Amino acid sequence: MAKKTIDNAPLLLAKDKETLKSAVLERIELGEELAKTPVVTADEEDAFQKQFNLWNHVNYEMITTAFTVRRHMHEHEYVYHRPIDVDDIYGRRRQPSLQDEISEVRSAFSTQVQKLRHFHEMIDLQQVAPGVHPPARKKDDEDLDKLLHLLGRFHRVAQRIRDRHDGRATLEIKDEYDVQDLLYGLLQIDFDDVRPEESSPSHAGGNSRIDFVLRLPGILLEAKMTSAQLRDKKLGDELLIDIGRYKEYPGIQHFVIFIYDRGDHVSNKQGMIRDLVRHSTPQFRISVVINPS
Repeated sequence: MAKKTIDNAPLLLAKDKETLKSAVLERIELGEELAKTPVVTADEEDAFQKQFNLWNHVNYEMITTAFTVRRHMHEHEYVYHRPIDVDDIYGRRRQPSLQDEISEVRSAFSTQVQKLRHFHEMIDLQQVAPGVHPPARKKDDEDLDKLLHLLGRFHRVAQRIRDRHDGRATLEIKDEYDVQDLLYGLLQIDFDDVRPEESSPSHAGGNSRIDFVLRLPGILLEAKMTSAQLRDKKLGDELLIDIGRYKEYPGIQHFVIFIYDRGDHVSNKQGMIRDLVRHSTPQFRISVVINPS
């Protein structure tokens, strides 16, 4: 039996559960990252407050439109209510300090993240409206899945070919060029049109070389191998520059970043993935694989 709204109409999901749950998790991760934003000055606090307001508004709209009707209990439960100040009740209002205001915004993020987590848990308990089905998978998505699966097995392949019968010569992964050579061979398994080392469009007065273009599925693939000299911040900075350049590449919908981290030089792998994927747009989606993970 479907729950009722405050207008006594059946409360049914207008979206399939897995799609909605994935969207909610993305909003949770974004909120947790935004809450860590360094804030020192009054101007930064003002920008921080605006970040919260925008993030929170998008969440509210997501929850509101998740159902076939508006004005439902989940919508009302999510509304943010500023905590009551006891000093206000007794007329002892004082001017909050900058640190007080910063702490209040961080607390607001935490409160609303917890509400999102609760909503995420409740999704499986809801009924879906008739006719709502998961979106059909496109061939482009299937091609992307094949590529991400291949990249996730890269280190295993590199280990297997390292030691050959009778000590015969093999490809040992020592630098980024070795990574590209092995990738070029592996890509032939599932992709017919693999173009290595193409030039990217000019960006800010310069251009660069893209490792691989998978023309038919519309995918750019950039491969990096970490080292003592290429790790964390430097690696992230280089990839952000690449993202800015490659967004202008014609006919491409997806940018895949492969980071071969054999030496475990990336200290916060999930954090780096979130930071890079955050720059995705509907027209230019970004996926990141760090292997070994």
